[in-house]
Amino acid sequence: MIKQLYSTALLALALVYITPARAQQTTPPPPGPAPKIELGEYEHFTLKNGLKVYVVENHKQPVVSMSLVLDRDPILEGDKAGYVEAAGQMMRTGTTTRTKDQFDEQVDFIGADLGFSSTGFNASALKKHLPTLLALTTDALLHPKFTQEELDKIKKQIKANLAQSKDDPDAIASRTRNLVLYGKGHPYGELMTEETVDNITLQDVQNYYDTYFKPNIGYLAVVGDVTPKEMKKLLKKSLKKWEKADVKELKFDLPQQPEQTQVVIVDRPSSVQSSLVLTNPADLKPGAADAVAASLMNNILGGGMDSRLFQNLRETHGYTYGAYSSVNSDEILGRFNASANVRNAVTDSAVVEFMSELNKIRNERVSDEELRDAKAYVMGSFGRGLENPATVAVYAINTARYGLPEDYYANYLKKVEAVTAEDVQRVAQKYIHPDKLYILAVGNAAEVSGKLQPFDKDDNTITYYSATGEKVDRAAMGVPAGVTAEQVIADYIKALGGQANIDKLKDITVTSSATVQGMALTLVQQQKGNDKFVTQVMMNNSPVQRVTINGDKGRMEAPMQGVNKELTKEELATQKLEVSQFPVLQYEKLGIKTKLTGMEKVDGKDAYAVEVTLPNGQKSTHYFDKSTGLRLKEVNNLETPQGVLTQTKSYSDYKEVNGVKFPYVVETVVGPQTIKAEVQNIEVNKNLPDDTFKM
Repeated sequence: MIKQLYSTALLALALVYITPARAQQTTPPPPGPAPKIELGEYEHFTLKNGLKVYVVENHKQPVVSMSLVLDRDPILEGDKAGYVEAAGQMMRTGTTTRTKDQFDEQVDFIGADLGFSSTGFNASALKKHLPTLLALTTDALLHPKFTQEELDKIKKQIKANLAQSKDDPDAIASRTRNLVLYGKGHPYGELMTEETVDNITLQDVQNYYDTYFKPNIGYLAVVGDVTPKEMKKLLKKSLKKWEKADVKELKFDLPQQPEQTQVVIVDRPSSVQSSLVLTNPADLKPGAADAVAASLMNNILGGGMDSRLFQNLRETHGYTYGAYSSVNSDEILGRFNASANVRNAVTDSAVVEFMSELNKIRNERVSDEELRDAKAYVMGSFGRGLENPATVAVYAINTARYGLPEDYYANYLKKVEAVTAEDVQRVAQKYIHPDKLYILAVGNAAEVSGKLQPFDKDDNTITYYSATGEKVDRAAMGVPAGVTAEQVIADYIKALGGQANIDKLKDITVTSSATVQGMALTLVQQQKGNDKFVTQVMMNNSPVQRVTINGDKGRMEAPMQGVNKELTKEELATQKLEVSQFPVLQYEKLGIKTKLTGMEKVDGKDAYAVEVTLPNGQKSTHYFDKSTGLRLKEVNNLETPQGVLTQTKSYSDYKEVNGVKFPYVVETVVGPQTIKAEVQNIEVNKNLPDDTFKM
């Protein structure tokens, strides 16, 4: 628990569809006859430049919202993956007539919301400010000013987001799923990396804007306290200089369905549970004839807490906190997906139950009660969605974009009511393929590969990927002959400068700076010998946390959390490792065991993976560069009420001080939080007084 406190203090209008969460679903009443749907009125017109506009009046509140969608094909970004996202963010970084600060001030002054993406914008304000909002939106849309300074900021933020996700098992599973389903040569399968982001240039952003921000591929929804007549007048005036142009269609070969079920593993030796995904391509287009039946089928299979997968894997067997499925439609190629996070020991058992449920819904008719409840839920969700006036515009735009019948949504509930148990079984057989899917596990390969081997029907050979999407030769990444954990650690000590030079450091003071959610932090770490430590975290010169260790006693103070406690013996041992500049020197004294588990790629470097086990059984994995011997990364798993949370620390930019190398950049990632601590100063042998470590 003490380690979690330390980390916590340090980290201190939908335009596609509306789908209410099903997690709080209660048993619905039996549905009555499908009612006639009154979708509400809208007016559609097309400007001379080809922009298609849909206006829905709603005078209950003096607010107007606008949402633009640019209907373009997916783009293969190649070795510059990320430039499309960057271009979307750059649309909101100033114009030729307003700096970013000036633009932001004017948006804030009228209390508006205005955000851009690579495929459009969302904007809203009070009706009285609509002309100003439209002027600001038009300025950003037609006169964006792209600068290298802003691009550098955006690239830095994108890379920070990548850092947050690269050690998140669910994020890794999602990326790897897309990779195996679609391949790197398809826009849905390519992966963004720090290297591809670094390759993005200002010209890439400009080219994207010049090519795709065209009105003739745009759909604009306007909802609120405005009439179609006045909106048409405003738009014709403000957007008259937005010129249309041909936008080239992009076509890509469709990925092939796997001929047999294949097992794919991303090895994370530090994982105590596996992130499981079972998936296959599904050729289901938006609004297709099977779409309603497929939605009901998935609702029964894995749509929420009452579904078969959830009841089986969580309630009956206790393998997971939750198990779910989805059937995604897409203009190019959709997919079926089922997933759960399960303990390593039951990974194979969980797959057995997944496969059992997938086969069952294909081979047996669902019960009348299940179908009735699913219909009631879908009908209720549809009705609640209609309470939002924006839904009318969404449905109108979807009808135009996807070529749906004009009465598609008006007759939606009739379509739901008409679905039979035979229809559910038919679409299950059509879109779920237990004999031709990918079983993907992100977890400890040493513990789960043998369990999953029997499920692989493709030459009985498991395919391995790294967390960054490269295929891995598992044999080559195994434990090298003649290399031990003790040798790796000895090489690490040598790489730092050697035991003799480390012993010459009688005291050390490291001062670092960091920013968390816009708040500046200062971290001061002081160490004297191997038994006296003080670590302080401060914000605006005010203490956030202080950990003091003096011999066999320790204390944790966190004023903002109301914490002031003496450390237990177990907490003391953990904290000594946490705060020490050279924790490996204390392994033997503290009874810590090490084991070389293999090799992995860490940021493109071959690294030895060493499992470190504390006397209480807590494990972590440390990665050491095969070439330099230096430590690159440390991964810990923290038990929380929400399940296992992964904490990752990355070490880089080593510099020598008095013959010993220190990492000048330490990046810590816990859940959605990332903190990058950068060393400002290191002082050694300053004769720190013992009072420094007084509790």
